[in-house]
Order: sequence, then C-alpha cells, then structure tokens
Amino acid sequence: MASTAQLKEKIALACKLTDREQIKRMNELHQTIFRKVDKALENKNSYKLVFQEPDSSLSGQLFEFIKFEQLCCPWLNFQLNIQPGDGPITLEMGNSAETKEMVNLVMEIDKIGKPR
Repeated sequence: MASTAQLKEKIALACKLTDREQIKRMNELHQTIFRKVDKALENKNSYKLVFQEPDSSLSGQLFEFIKFEQLCCPWLNFQLNIQPGDGPITLEMGNSAETKEMVNLVMEIDKIGKPR
C-alpha cells in the first residue's frame, strides 16, 4: 500500500482541474458533503457513502461534486443512488484498488472517518 505522501502526490498529479475558482468550490463541496455522511462502507474496490436523512440541498451538491470530480479525475467511477421521498442517498466512488486508496485518502483528509 502506498504511503499518504505518495497518494497525495498521485492525486495532485492526476487532478486535471486547474481553475482556482473551480478548485475552491470543489474543496467547499468536499467539506460540506463529507460532513453530512452518516456512514462510509468499504467495498472491494470502492467506498460507499450513505446519507440516511438527506437535506433538500444534498442531491444538488452531490451532482455538482461529481461534475467537478469528473473534471479533476476523469478515470474515477461514481454511482449515485437517490431513493424516493426522503429515503437515503448513497454515493459509491472507486473502481480499482488504486482508486479506492485515493478515495480513502480524500475521505481521511476531509475527516469522514474510518469506513465501517
């Protein structure tokens, strides 16, 4: 497994987002969205973030987050599941052991905590 420093370097090198305002907004979304996570589930090659009781702004924030992440990391796979009514929302990120490591680092940086 790569060290945290190596993963940070990989993320920085892989990120294709260069506009300062877009980077600033993406960082704001990270902080906002990741604070709303009720639990993070670890899968073989990905992490699934679960939002049990999403607020009315979450789905829009997640769409914007995915848009920026696709600009930054076009190789990263996302699966968004929005349940009817006030049901939970899940966001799965990752599609390989390496991308899973990068997602884990981002979650640690943004203080989601250890997956359960």
